[in-house]
Amino acid sequence: MKKSVQFGAGNIGRGFMGQLFWEAGFKTVFIEARKDIAELLKEKKKYPLKLLDAYKKRQVDMIIDNIDCLHSNDTDKIASEITFSNVICTAVGIKILEPISRVIAEGLKKRIKENPVPVDIYLCENTLEAPTILKDYVYRYLNQPVRQWADKTIGFVGTIVARMVPPSSSQFGIKDPLFVVADAYHKLPYDGSAIKSEALEIEGMHTVNNFNAEFERKLYTYNLGHAALGYLGFLKGYTFVHEPFADPFIESIFNGALDETSEALSKKYPEDINMKQQKEIRIDVITRFGNPMLQDTVLRVARDPIRKLGSDDRIIGSINLCLDYGIFPENILKICAAAYNFDNSSDSIAINLQKMIADSGIEKVIKDISKIDPDSKTGKKVIEYFYEFKNLRKEK
Repeated sequence: MKKSVQFGAGNIGRGFMGQLFWEAGFKTVFIEARKDIAELLKEKKKYPLKLLDAYKKRQVDMIIDNIDCLHSNDTDKIASEITFSNVICTAVGIKILEPISRVIAEGLKKRIKENPVPVDIYLCENTLEAPTILKDYVYRYLNQPVRQWADKTIGFVGTIVARMVPPSSSQFGIKDPLFVVADAYHKLPYDGSAIKSEALEIEGMHTVNNFNAEFERKLYTYNLGHAALGYLGFLKGYTFVHEPFADPFIESIFNGALDETSEALSKKYPEDINMKQQKEIRIDVITRFGNPMLQDTVLRVARDPIRKLGSDDRIIGSINLCLDYGIFPENILKICAAAYNFDNSSDSIAINLQKMIADSGIEKVIKDISKIDPDSKTGKKVIEYFYEFKNLRKEK
């Protein structure tokens, strides 16, 4: 039987990759750091998954079985699983790639001796550099002969995850800690140029001609749109992400921002992205983000604002992309200003951001965090909208 090793049994691990592997007939061995989840998966060898289909407006209940689980401390057993796996996948978060790299290296050392056939490691980490980051960490633990073998045999493959997996809501009345709720999106594009083994025959997984173009499309369409709904939704006092679509103020900024990035993307990647494709993708964005069954909260989508306001992330990256191609990102600047007004008292990152603004002023903070010159046209607009939205927050 085909075997997959899945690092991370969280939202994407259980809520997406577990389903894809199960449907393709793989036995999946999850590697999980949370002891309670690891023990439950190992004991039950199955978990419930509920898909919320925005297009068919229905719920689909599944039981994902044919699984096992190891705690991340079981290094010898993990190395053995890696040795004979058909595919390896990570969905742990970029900061956890270093901690798991040593056991992956141990598995590769064992594999070269006992089963030296090609295998690919698919990274579901929502970061373009994730394959390079993990490879560099793993190679620290490999000697030169094993590195040379790995160069030819082990693929570090980037993926683009667009499935949404919000926290399991109490609305469904299921208290099982293994229960996962997800939207029904079933596509996982990956970088075909990076694979060293044969392409996986898994429905939903497919290669893309230009991985960078596809990654930026996702970041500056899906992620930017999500940020718009999160930060503007918070600004206007909404609870759930689908609610802002009924607000003309937010809908106008949302559509205007995606107009701006769609034009810029089609200019940057004319061979890979066109406006017709972008129109179709935006219909998907609106349909899925507007799915009321998900009950995804504004606070969850808007959390961690400092990272999302970084110079290479969804908001500032979109601004810079537009400026590079002669498009003034008026609407994206409004999203940026709304994000700097995210003062959620239950989010420690948001609290820190507001303290930085109170201590140093918005001018210095946008320069330090977002690398925006406060004296530029872009910077002046962000500052203008920041104070405009700050007053709007006071009125709520």
